[in-house]
Amino acid sequence: MHETLYIIFLVVLSTCSGQALNLSYKLGSKRTVDAISSPPLMSSFAALFIALVYAVMAFCFDGGIAFPNRLSIIFSLALGTCYAVAAYFYLVALACGPYTITAILLNLSSFMPILYSRIFLGETISLWQIIGLAVIISSCIVLTISRSRGTQDRHMNAKWMLFALFMFIANGLLSFFIRANTRLAPETPRNSFFVLAYVFAAAIAFIFFICSGGVKKRISPKPLILPAACVAASLATQLTPTAILPNYLPSALHYPIDKGSAIVLGVIIGIVFFKEKIGKAGWICIAAIIGAMCLLGIG
Repeated sequence: MHETLYIIFLVVLSTCSGQALNLSYKLGSKRTVDAISSPPLMSSFAALFIALVYAVMAFCFDGGIAFPNRLSIIFSLALGTCYAVAAYFYLVALACGPYTITAILLNLSSFMPILYSRIFLGETISLWQIIGLAVIISSCIVLTISRSRGTQDRHMNAKWMLFALFMFIANGLLSFFIRANTRLAPETPRNSFFVLAYVFAAAIAFIFFICSGGVKKRISPKPLILPAACVAASLATQLTPTAILPNYLPSALHYPIDKGSAIVLGVIIGIVFFKEKIGKAGWICIAAIIGAMCLLGIG
């Protein structure tokens, strides 16, 4: 009984902290005074705060920060670049599109490393995983199409679709580079690797900010610091249940319970707080996605 309650607590904590992270980005997207220059500045702040979180963890659990080897440096640079790109496009997608579907796409992009690892790392992939990925990708396509049919502003919808696509690809690659570093450079302390990666991300995002003319526009950083700090705090809260849950739940249950509950809560938030609507096709896609997560767990 106590173990069951503990598992429920971890799932609730993971789900709520994941939504807090998404809402922090949403808060930042609404506080941007410039649609081009403000998002990279907030991404830079968020990356610095996240790097600080991992630095604290490195000193608490690893005895300090260890400098990664050359291969890990390459992976950390790639990860930092992907985070800067994903965070930027997620912010602009949230600013011009629906929270519900954008947050769902962000959650689903974390499954793409299964496909990337098969292509680039030579990992095996089961028939069930192939079917699950096919269902997820097709459901994402249907979700974006269903959203476009309900929007009168075609230009804004085209921008949202483009931003969401870039975010989806970049965030999936981010997870892939974490996986690649774990497999190909396991001797590098994980927390130190993340510190270096997110410092890179902050530098790259700040370069985006300068190139977009943010300094000349004299954009005030104050409105962006709070949501950026909330992003890091939400991620820090989510790290614990993410690390512990696999010890109590097999992957066949972990995927649908953790990610499925996050998707359902995101839909509820979008409907209740942002007055967004989901048609029959959208609900069918969401149900299919949760079913596909079960297939990924079986694989």
